[in-house]
Amino acid sequence: MLHFDTNGLIALPAWSRERHPLVMRVAEGEPAGACAVVWYEFAIGPLGDRELELARIFLRDNLIEIDAETAELAAEIFNQVGRKRAFKTDALIAAAAIRADAEFVTLNREDFEPFVAMGLNLAKA
Repeated sequence: MLHFDTNGLIALPAWSRERHPLVMRVAEGEPAGACAVVWYEFAIGPLGDRELELARIFLRDNLIEIDAETAELAAEIFNQVGRKRAFKTDALIAAAAIRADAEFVTLNREDFEPFVAMGLNLAKA
């Protein structure tokens, strides 16, 4: 499964035109998703016409809720990476990808590399 970060969803129109390997994996049947936090960030926009709808179709409505277990894992990994304020939201997004046992698609690999030691699997974009 591929779990998309906000910037991965933003890149989808260009990646689709380029037939990017990650888009092709989903087109060939691999599941894709995004957590509710990512979906919130993406929906804020700005978005072009139908981008929200097209992203939802691409993800096949696989929008992952943040439950108590994900929130607790996020708190744990946030504490493990040093409680830096900049990691608060990223820890929640990373925890959702870890719990989904997914490859995490982000263009900001450096922001998420601290979570690799806690089980985050960064996809090669």
